Amino acid sequence: MAAIGHLPHDDNSEMPSDDDLYRAFEQFSKTAFRGVEPSPEYVNRLVQIYQSHRKLGAKHTDSLKDTLAIVLSSPMFLYHSEPRMAEKPRALTDHELANRLAYFLWSGPPDHRLYSLAENSELNQPEVLSEQVSRLLSDPRMENFVTGFTYQWLGLDRLDFFQVNLDKHPRFDNSTRQAARIEIYETVKYLLNNNGPLTDLLKSDYVVVNSVLANYYGIEGVHGDHYRRVQLPEGSPRGGFLGMSAIHLMGGNGDTTSPVERGAWVLRKLLHDPPPPAPANVPQLARLAGLTLTTRERILAHQEEPQCASCHRKIDPIGFGLENFDAVGNWRTEDNFQVVDDKGKPDPDKKITWKIDPSGSLYNGPAFENYFELRDLVASHEEDFARGFTEALIQYAIGRPVGFTDESLIENIVQEAREHDFAIHAFIHALVNSPEFQLE
Repeated sequence: MAAIGHLPHDDNSEMPSDDDLYRAFEQFSKTAFRGVEPSPEYVNRLVQIYQSHRKLGAKHTDSLKDTLAIVLSSPMFLYHSEPRMAEKPRALTDHELANRLAYFLWSGPPDHRLYSLAENSELNQPEVLSEQVSRLLSDPRMENFVTGFTYQWLGLDRLDFFQVNLDKHPRFDNSTRQAARIEIYETVKYLLNNNGPLTDLLKSDYVVVNSVLANYYGIEGVHGDHYRRVQLPEGSPRGGFLGMSAIHLMGGNGDTTSPVERGAWVLRKLLHDPPPPAPANVPQLARLAGLTLTTRERILAHQEEPQCASCHRKIDPIGFGLENFDAVGNWRTEDNFQVVDDKGKPDPDKKITWKIDPSGSLYNGPAFENYFELRDLVASHEEDFARGFTEALIQYAIGRPVGFTDESLIENIVQEAREHDFAIHAFIHALVNSPEFQLE
């Protein structure tokens, strides 16, 4: 609102002159339109609207609000304007490039520095653009990118799908649940702040936690609410996405685990090998509700159906390999199942406890004996993970789905990142400096 600061601020002042109104509305519109100059006709129309309100007896503040509301309802404010002047894509103007860059990394409009470079037609110079990418990544507003991109990339909406059964998982209270959610964002933020390797999200010897989550994970010596890097003891199952409680929470219903859901998530998000959608008329596991079977036995029942077998042979072994984590990400070595009757009462004669068997093998790939071997196998797919991350980054930055025409762009970004040991900034720099990012 600083753009209208020279206008009267109360209803007892004299009515502003047409010149004052014009300058104020012009500057406000330009700011709202992210550097695009409004036409004189547009600004004059705003002046007329303001004056008409005053002549009808409206107060100055009310007239001003109603007039500015028109600017804030304009498509030029609500949407990014990158009009195509010809059939072929064109290069973004410097102002458009400033907007795309700022909304990509800050989820907000450009600052004065970006606007100044755009005004002087300097932003499109490769060295200047790279310098600005680094500057934006070092700014606290970068947290908007962390939250927006990470939520979209990992499908974190599923964190809110279920209530946790606190009778069964009493330690996973609301504060722990919130801390587990934030761990995902804080870990990505840590990598961006330190230009760490993307592969740390597959396996690492540290976690980024606060005291609440450290206590939940059984890590000693962590005090305070702030998140910080904590070195893990040797043999810890934590470190990377697969050690995070919130990731495992998404692979269940808040009560029990779902190896199918967990396996499919790993294939989609970590291995860049998404399974096809489930076919119609899939037989439900509810038919097994009254039987005392282990989780593995229940899930393997799907493979008895021809329309399910091919996908489940690919999905299920990964999910079984994660069964040492319960529905809220606690480490365990045993599981149990209790049959309940139609009234929800447990049947004491139908309860089974078993030692978890996390062994299996990747589809057409190597076998693993336990979670740690599975994690190592997943971590060895760094190229696949980098490709999936790159596709998600392109979609978030440019605002459109990735298609076959983007193949060379993806390859170029992954190659650039590979040369920098998959440092996370390398992905972003390579994308911003690509022709595709700089075309409308």
